[in-house]
Amino acid sequence: MPDEATAGEKSTPTLRTLADKVNWLIDRAHPAGRGPFSNNEIATLIKDATGEEVSYTTIWKLRNGQAQNPQKRLIGALAKTFGVPPAFFFDDYDEQAGMLKEQVELLALVRDARISSAQLRAILELSPEARQAIVSLVEATARDDARRHRGEQDESA
Repeated sequence: MPDEATAGEKSTPTLRTLADKVNWLIDRAHPAGRGPFSNNEIATLIKDATGEEVSYTTIWKLRNGQAQNPQKRLIGALAKTFGVPPAFFFDDYDEQAGMLKEQVELLALVRDARISSAQLRAILELSPEARQAIVSLVEATARDDARRHRGEQDESA
């Protein structure tokens, strides 16, 4: 069940179980412009990233909670494939999971905005003042775009 969203924030689920954590990662680990990978595609990603053979059935069992105590090698392969520490999949990781969730969400936003690593690096190399100027420009552009979009909707109504 999703956490209550604070004003204006998108609700993110509470990641209590291994299945919750695996599903949450799979739901976010896909290229922009397409939906989440299938269980078969995830098995292939794991093989490509780690050399570890994992069946799509194993992924399915992880996702629906039937595999609640996977072997250490599977946890390691999942962690390497998704770029998270192996501890992410354990119950006592909840304290740090909030920060990791924010990082994954940020990466998904960057991916969906089609911001390249070169563009992001260029922004990060700017002075704090220059970065703030970019933020101000983006905010002003977003407000203008929203006003223009509202105006188009009013005209079509």
